[in-house]
Amino acid sequence: MDLNVPLRAHPTWPSFSALQNYYLRVLGFTYPEGESRQQWDSTPDGRVGKARGAEFPGNATLMATLTTGIRKYTNIPVPVLAILGSPHGQEAWIDNSTDPRVHEAAKAYSAALEALVARQLKTFEDGVPTARIVRVPGAHHYVFLSNETDVLREINAFLRSLP
Repeated sequence: MDLNVPLRAHPTWPSFSALQNYYLRVLGFTYPEGESRQQWDSTPDGRVGKARGAEFPGNATLMATLTTGIRKYTNIPVPVLAILGSPHGQEAWIDNSTDPRVHEAAKAYSAALEALVARQLKTFEDGVPTARIVRVPGAHHYVFLSNETDVLREINAFLRSLP
């Protein structure tokens, strides 16, 4: 199995620990096994089956919230801590690639992503003025996994700041 290509190129994994090792190598961090078991089916022999995609537990509720209910959270009168990766980190397989086309594509994707994140942050800041927004440069979507120390430091500082 070639571990230098993106995950979607691999239809199955021999075990969830093999999948976790792959994530560690390719992303630079890994997900807890329980998270992987929610995202992937398990075959009767214990191998990793197909990705659940839209069937992911809780996906219907999440999509309903994102598409119709998100505005009801714009007036939060209590302190809020929001932590995100900005600018977003690249996966390890991109950083380690020797192909200049990979780096060019990643740079273009990152620029588009940062523009989107900037718009989302502006909307969030305008809608939730009580928010303390912490940007962690180079963090991934799962910032609590890729930058656990930073997240714990910020959570503790936020909790200490509360009246």
